[in-house]
Amino acid sequence: MNQVLRKSKKKMMYLVGSLLISLSMFLTTSFAATEGAVKSVTNSTYTGIAADINLPKSVVVKDGYVNWYLGIGASKVEGGISKTPSGYKVFLNSGYNESGQNSKYWNTQYDASIKDGDRVNLKIVNNGNGTVTMYVNGNPRYANQPVYGSFSQYEPVKMVQGVEDTGRNSFSQASFSNVLLRTDISGATYKSWNGSISSSFSRHGTYGNNFTVYSQIPLSASLR
Repeated sequence: MNQVLRKSKKKMMYLVGSLLISLSMFLTTSFAATEGAVKSVTNSTYTGIAADINLPKSVVVKDGYVNWYLGIGASKVEGGISKTPSGYKVFLNSGYNESGQNSKYWNTQYDASIKDGDRVNLKIVNNGNGTVTMYVNGNPRYANQPVYGSFSQYEPVKMVQGVEDTGRNSFSQASFSNVLLRTDISGATYKSWNGSISSSFSRHGTYGNNFTVYSQIPLSASLR
């Protein structure tokens, strides 16, 4: 009798353990953070980019983040504004993941002055010496930040709206405007990024189709 009870107890413990493992795997796969983005990229190369980002008037961030940013190069330099459950941040990535997460290629700070519905001017400049500088409303926020690996003086530039979450974040329409392309090394010449500039548009990630795109140039979208 005792032997039967011991076998039954072991079987019950095995079933409970299997259930807990299955539940853990379900939670990990079902609720893992997933990315999505919409992106417009120039087909020609430039030394920098500037734009106003008109932030959405309504933003819901349950977890992870949503972001709006400019970039130089395919994915090398990306800087802009993100919103987390704790508030708005200003960030500049210049090869953080490619470098094995070396912190000298990543800067981010909360900025309590940024609110829903604000218009914020952003500019990222390739300094031509392996560093970049990011300006916020005309003031240098991250100056001479090194770029990991090879980085040409002239690179394609981009504007992006993105999300990383478990599918619960959303925002109303956010739009880039007054988008300017830096055409020379000195920064003396900029030209407007309008429909006459050859560009490519794409959606990325699991949540790429969750964006409603109102305009590709300049990029304007909302997230459901």
